[in-house]
Amino acid sequence: MKLALLLASALFLPGFLLGRLSRPAPPPLVLERGAQAPAPPRPTPAPAKPEPAYGPDGAANERPTDPEEVVYICGARTKKGTPCQRRVRGPGRCWQHRGKPAMLPPSKLVVPG
Repeated sequence: MKLALLLASALFLPGFLLGRLSRPAPPPLVLERGAQAPAPPRPTPAPAKPEPAYGPDGAANERPTDPEEVVYICGARTKKGTPCQRRVRGPGRCWQHRGKPAMLPPSKLVVPG
C-alpha cells in the first residue's frame, strides 16, 4: 500500500511540474492610463416620447394612483408563512394570491400614508 502511494506520487509530481513549466506564460497585463481619444460627438436626441403612467407596483400602462385612494397590502399567506406585502388597489389579493384569504384582519391591510 505504501509502495503504491510512493510510486504514484513519484510519477505524478514530476509530471505535474513538467507540465506547468512547459506551458507558455500568459502575456503581461498592461493597464494604460492617461489621455484617451476624444469621444465621438453624440447624435442629437429625438423628441421625448410621453412617459407611460406607472402605478404603485411599477407596472406600465396602469392608471396613476389618486392621492386620496386607499392602498392595501395583499396579506395572503406566503410559502414562508408570512403575510404577502405586495400593494394592491382595494381590499383584494395580488396576482399571485388571487382567491386566497388574508391572514391579517382587514384593519391591518391598509397601508398608512
